[in-house]
Amino acid sequence: MNTTLITENKPEVWQPIACLNWPEDYPYAPDVRFRMWHGGTLLFIEFRVEEETTKAEQTVPGGPVFRDSCVECFIQPDGEDPHYYNFEWNAAGRLAMACRTGRHDPDPAPLCILEGVEAIPSLGPEPFSERKVGPWTLQVAIPATALFRSGVDSWSGRTMKMNLYKCGDGLKTPHYLTWAPVRTESPDYHRPEFFVPVTFE
Repeated sequence: MNTTLITENKPEVWQPIACLNWPEDYPYAPDVRFRMWHGGTLLFIEFRVEEETTKAEQTVPGGPVFRDSCVECFIQPDGEDPHYYNFEWNAAGRLAMACRTGRHDPDPAPLCILEGVEAIPSLGPEPFSERKVGPWTLQVAIPATALFRSGVDSWSGRTMKMNLYKCGDGLKTPHYLTWAPVRTESPDYHRPEFFVPVTFE
């Protein structure tokens, strides 16, 4: 995948999160799209999801939102540094986030960082059990300072690596979709070797 340019203007075109990397075990593919832009100190991502059923039961900041209907963005600020950040939101906008070098070594974000990442869920912020709700959206605003171990204060002019995901581990129909392909035998999003470059205008 070529370098993706992230501009300061909200794009008209939505990009699909549609790579079905494990079709034999997880064939279900909801319709998931995103668009991304930035304002210097803030990175904006808007997700749009249409799936059979949706769930948002997790209520604790930093909790296991991947068990709910979950959209995710993983960011590696410096290709020479193995540290990356996983941002994971459920459909009610609840965030889990950590700095890591792999799946098993999280450095959880402090509460002040979690609270600084704004999320606007179309379904509202209240938790709910799995049910049919129709299409939903989530718009988030990530301060550059949320990359709390990397000394970043602006997105402008930087090239980073990232991937975006949709999952629902605890749904009646579990599913795992990615923006850029992930070539592993089973679902594993904590694989920075499959992140792709993005350049911020």
